[in-house]
Amino acid sequence: MNPVRNNSNKYSGKNSGEVISYRMNIKQNEPLKNLTTFKVGGCANYFCKVKSVSELKEAVDFSKKNSLQVFVLGGGSNILVSDSGFNGLVIKIEIKGISYEDEKAICGAGENWDRVVESSIQNKLYGIENLSFIPGTVGGAVAGNIGAYGMEIKDNLEWVEVFDTKNLKTIILKKSECKFDYRDSIFKKNNFIITKICLKLSYEENVNLSYKDIKEYFKNNNTPKLKKVRSAIGKIRKNKFPDLKKYGTAGSFFKNPVIEGNKIHLAKILDNLDMKGLREGSIGISEKQPLIIINYGSASAKDVKTFSEKVAHKVYKKTKIKITPEIIFVGKF
Repeated sequence: MNPVRNNSNKYSGKNSGEVISYRMNIKQNEPLKNLTTFKVGGCANYFCKVKSVSELKEAVDFSKKNSLQVFVLGGGSNILVSDSGFNGLVIKIEIKGISYEDEKAICGAGENWDRVVESSIQNKLYGIENLSFIPGTVGGAVAGNIGAYGMEIKDNLEWVEVFDTKNLKTIILKKSECKFDYRDSIFKKNNFIITKICLKLSYEENVNLSYKDIKEYFKNNNTPKLKKVRSAIGKIRKNKFPDLKKYGTAGSFFKNPVIEGNKIHLAKILDNLDMKGLREGSIGISEKQPLIIINYGSASAKDVKTFSEKVAHKVYKKTKIKITPEIIFVGKF
């Protein structure tokens, strides 16, 4: 973990031979394992944290001057890093801040997502309470269009501020320009890095109880308050998801397949194939929720990927349905 640049040192660009000054601290051979919830993976050749758009611009400039691939890291809760790490520059977004303009919440991309949800509830604003307790950052949540219990983040998104790595400028994208889809968006495919977002929330008491688990929880109360909904989500999730302090996981590993416009519930398929609780050494499928693959302690990234491929192969062999990962693979496998 050697700093390339710190405070006023200079770095010689690989291609041009010019001496480049950077105010930020860019590290070499930085371990990524503990920056992901799967708790596996190697090192980043280069690594830095950015707390502002100006620092982000410096980091991108550094990558361009040195012909480095870039991976943008948020909370590391939806990725699997290769055992060989990432051959390039990993930029960890730590642009923080939550502010309110009437019913709008303006949030930095590096802000903890659940802190945003908790803050909105404290301000008596409705709209994202069903997305409580999802790990990760605001930027990652938008890029992956997170969803849970009958709600997706795009439902309340008004605009996204992004840094365009081609022209090194920030622009604002309306929701309609973000090409949101099921666990997908324009941000997974192009040169935009999310820096800030705006959520349109509401003071009007309007909770979404359509999802079966929530509907069952509130069967005797169809007008629960925000804090009650958040508490219920926490209890429901605790019964389904492993403790991140004890185990490595990225939550739901696979997407629900969509066939002819209809979403198929993969958890039910895996359950019917007796795959719930399936385990090989230190890697396995959760006994509570079959969409979740768990690292029980000593699995490698290769172990995780190999196991997931076996699961996908069995599903296809038995049902002829192709399933695809929801998580992002980082580095070479």
